[in-house]
Amino acid sequence: MSNIYIRPGVIEGFCGPMMSGKSGLLLKRIDPLRWMNGRFSYACFRPKLDNRKVTCRSEGDFVEWKKIDEKSPEDILKYVRKEHDLIVIDEIQFFSKGIIKVILELQKRMKNIVFAGLDLTFRGEPFGPMPQLISIANEFHKSNAICKKCGEPAYYTQRLIGGLPAHYNSPTISIELKGKKETYEPRCFKHHEVPGRD
Repeated sequence: MSNIYIRPGVIEGFCGPMMSGKSGLLLKRIDPLRWMNGRFSYACFRPKLDNRKVTCRSEGDFVEWKKIDEKSPEDILKYVRKEHDLIVIDEIQFFSKGIIKVILELQKRMKNIVFAGLDLTFRGEPFGPMPQLISIANEFHKSNAICKKCGEPAYYTQRLIGGLPAHYNSPTISIELKGKKETYEPRCFKHHEVPGRD
């Protein structure tokens, strides 16, 4: 069954820096299906690396996220059933490049795929599989946040370690640092700082 809510074989994507509302847009994309008396079925996935508790609740109804090892994105296919109309993947940038084959396989199965993720690392460089995902998406929306320094549109994610900008050579994916609090905030180009970048 197909309508404006489910479009078989269509890949949709959302990206932007932290705090740009990507996950919110993803949940809004799912929300209408929850009110259609079970006419449509969906499956939602996130990488295990992302340990935040994220739920979408409305009158006791929850979106349940299946956590998948980011190094084995093909495991998503083990959980996708014939009756699933919509496949939702959040924080997709953390998955290995094998996620590309997974998305294309889901498209061959005539699933409607919707994903969201950071397009750039804290360095301002393409994040993992995002360039390829952007190119294979049939529809794509890039959001911006608000710069914490000046209030202008922000397209970058600033990593701060102990209140200072993280060095370019810091790991792409955050690791726990003893005694140093790590935070993130959106920044515009003017205020995005990456010490050690050429």
